[in-house]
Amino acid sequence: MKRLWLMVMVLFLALGNSSVGLAEWAGVELPAVTGPYGVGTVVLPMVDSGRPGVYADGTSSKHREFMTQIWYPANKGVDGPKSTYMDEATAEYMLKGVSIPGVDKNIRFQIKTYGVIGAQAAAGNERFPVLIFSPGWGMNYSVYQSILEDLASHGYIVVGVNSPNSAGITVFPDGHYHVMPTINEKEEEEYLSNHFQEITDDLRFVVKRLPLIDSNPSLPLAGRIDFGRVGALGHSYGGAAAVEAGIESLWLGAVVNLDGSLWGEDYKKAISKPMMMVCSDREDVTMQTIWANLPKRSYQVWVKGMDHMSFSDLMLITKAMGQSLATNPNPIDPLRGIQISRDLVRTFFDTNLKHANSNQMDKISREYQEVKIEEKHAGR
Repeated sequence: MKRLWLMVMVLFLALGNSSVGLAEWAGVELPAVTGPYGVGTVVLPMVDSGRPGVYADGTSSKHREFMTQIWYPANKGVDGPKSTYMDEATAEYMLKGVSIPGVDKNIRFQIKTYGVIGAQAAAGNERFPVLIFSPGWGMNYSVYQSILEDLASHGYIVVGVNSPNSAGITVFPDGHYHVMPTINEKEEEEYLSNHFQEITDDLRFVVKRLPLIDSNPSLPLAGRIDFGRVGALGHSYGGAAAVEAGIESLWLGAVVNLDGSLWGEDYKKAISKPMMMVCSDREDVTMQTIWANLPKRSYQVWVKGMDHMSFSDLMLITKAMGQSLATNPNPIDPLRGIQISRDLVRTFFDTNLKHANSNQMDKISREYQEVKIEEKHAGR
């Protein structure tokens, strides 16, 4: 399992070797969204009264709590205050122990997003499909906004989930938070195994809460959710959780796993719903195992030159700072990696949730020479 949160720390430590200090850095704008809609966003804490809140940092709550941020279609050209890339507590946590002149929590303002806070949903009465996103272990949904915002611009409601005991830090609107403790390599496998089901259950709980979100007049999504078209996606450990949630939940109709080694036992059995496994330049035996159990309209994808973190914004941000986190000897350009990730995820969900022509997946492999796609034409 990749030590993802440590890689985030490397991102900021790399700044100390940059010839341009952060105080002089002009910042970076995430790639422009490509869909016909603008993007609105809101944050929404979740409380599951059916589970106790027990957290690995020693804190607790009466009921299990976690955070979500929702990105959704708004009118094209919608104006208003843009969402900050991450909250202040998260920025401070990421910089804890890092002492570099000019590097401070204000970096969160220097990465420009497109989501307009609290914008009205796109005009009309159309109900939009929902995608529930789970970030990698130690990560935060903030660092995947290049993909999540773009999905919203193409007519998806995207719910990012920060789960305590998996996210590096989970910050709530009232200022309290839960922090993931430092785990050494000997403890890693046991820790991930122990917390896997609770992360999966967070995703499933979001699915159950969709009717309440849809009926809440104080939210801009009231009356706009299509309950019959719901999918899940995730990166790394979050990708494995998305797969497990897809297996367990009848309401999740399709799943994308971005380079996540799988956990548990359920992926070793026949699976009834289409899934797409997207792999970087690495071998993963669990990916091979699940492929044998997937039904038709599933896909396995390999992307040459992709690092494990190419599915996030981090490669793009470090490049803008004159640094690189690439471990691949022939790394893909970060912007191209994001473009490929966007097109793969959107096209798969368009095919399975919007009934688009499946030939669009073949078009991706023709457009991007780095991409190899295998389609499952028959079930197990």
